[in-house]
Amino acid sequence: MPSARSLPSVSVIIPTFREAENLPELIPTLATALRSRGWDWEVIVVDDNSPDGTEEVLADLQQKIPQVRWKIRKDERGLSSAVLAGLGMARNEYVVVMDADMSHPPESVPGLVERLMLEQADFVIGSRYIMGGRTEDWGFLRWVNSAGATLLAKPLVGTVRDPMAGFFAMRRDTLEKAGTLNPIGYKIALELMVKCGARHVVEVPILFRNRKYGESKLTMKEQFRYLEHLSRLYDYVFPKGSPRVKFLVAGACGAAACLGTVLGMERLGAAFLPSMVAGLLAMTLVTLGFFARYVRAQRDFIVMKHPFAEFVYISVAEVAAGTTLALIADPLGSTLLKVAAGLAGLLVVRYTLRKVFLHDLRGIRGARKQAIGIAFEASPAAQQAASA
Repeated sequence: MPSARSLPSVSVIIPTFREAENLPELIPTLATALRSRGWDWEVIVVDDNSPDGTEEVLADLQQKIPQVRWKIRKDERGLSSAVLAGLGMARNEYVVVMDADMSHPPESVPGLVERLMLEQADFVIGSRYIMGGRTEDWGFLRWVNSAGATLLAKPLVGTVRDPMAGFFAMRRDTLEKAGTLNPIGYKIALELMVKCGARHVVEVPILFRNRKYGESKLTMKEQFRYLEHLSRLYDYVFPKGSPRVKFLVAGACGAAACLGTVLGMERLGAAFLPSMVAGLLAMTLVTLGFFARYVRAQRDFIVMKHPFAEFVYISVAEVAAGTTLALIADPLGSTLLKVAAGLAGLLVVRYTLRKVFLHDLRGIRGARKQAIGIAFEASPAAQQAASA
């Protein structure tokens, strides 16, 4: 038998919102699984001020299970930030994150921690997509949605089969390597794998069950937030390539709008000059959509005081340059060649001025204005040493 000193200490983080019906089943089942190992453990619930009596349920559970701790957040919302708050409260050597809706089997928690210990892994995932793992009664659309989200994350995580999992375990010292964290949405595991530099990731098969009580929090808005989160992570992992690819994607969408507008207006009998100006304005509107998304999602990279005013100034220069080059190319005769010349001029001016005006620091200075880290509570051993 191992000595008491060699036994692990585990903190289980459970973010909640309107999960009062699930907690009386989840936490006792989890406590039974952890007690069976004889470990030192705690359960930390971070709740976003649920109006369903969650705090009263937790207070009742704590009377029976004193290892239960909780935090009620009244000024902040979101699954990812709730997990980070819970990680900051964690006192133990190993941390596990799981959902409160009974979709993650609480009896599997010790298995995740044991794999973390035995294999010296950086990260252990309760996986739905490896041999032995499965999901419970998923419909076709849910499968497609999950597969698509997983595919989009593949360049960030390599061979990991289930990077979207919300059931995972890490060592506390691995978490402490994460210098900057700025997740949005609900895929905190993906953020931590990338930002902690997890190289040895182990996947443990689980049965992912359907929610027992309550309603799913996975809305269309959350799925768009996931895309924004991916955008940030691609900028982090590929600081030069990612912004350039996005520049090309935005430029291609705008160019398609420009060409379509020009050809449509010429078919209606309009002269080339007004058609070209209208086309360049259409491209500007498409760019505005991308830029508004950038301003909203990448605030940490933005240094200019009046981003939309500067967008207007730069757009005026773009349209002027594009129109001028299109007119210079007029002797070529071909509408496609003239539009191509105009677009080339616009894109050169756009790329140059956006970098000059510092509209996009990604890949140039790469530094966020503020780093977000995890401020851990001291472990019981550290508290004892400090008081000695």
